[in-house]
Amino acid sequence: MELTIDLIRYASLIVLMLFSLQILQAEPIEKNDGKRDYINSCAECHGAEGRGNGPLARELSSTPTDLTFLSKENGGSFPETLVYNVIDGRRVSDFHGTEMPIWGERFKETEGSEGAVEERISNLIEYLKSIQEN
Repeated sequence: MELTIDLIRYASLIVLMLFSLQILQAEPIEKNDGKRDYINSCAECHGAEGRGNGPLARELSSTPTDLTFLSKENGGSFPETLVYNVIDGRRVSDFHGTEMPIWGERFKETEGSEGAVEERISNLIEYLKSIQEN
């Protein structure tokens, strides 16, 4: 029974990863378009509105973060450096566990240059700032 549950969980994670890769290739990202990047890279888990209720959220072992409360949970100030590092994932892998993709690596594969990766993550952060609850 436990082996079956583990197999289902691993199969679900593989499907999630394949789906994420497919999304990244399915719709090209326009320069400076953090919202489109969010929809293509994050919404499947975090939800279209960033509330942690995306269609794949129930397949994960832990609930994705509600991204609309990042500022509120940080005393009213958006934790930009922390969010950057979590999205990038190459420097703080302890935030990612095994389920959240390391977007810095994926963006590097598609963008090629480190500067383009930084710009893409920065644009995504600007979008996340725009969806914060007061």
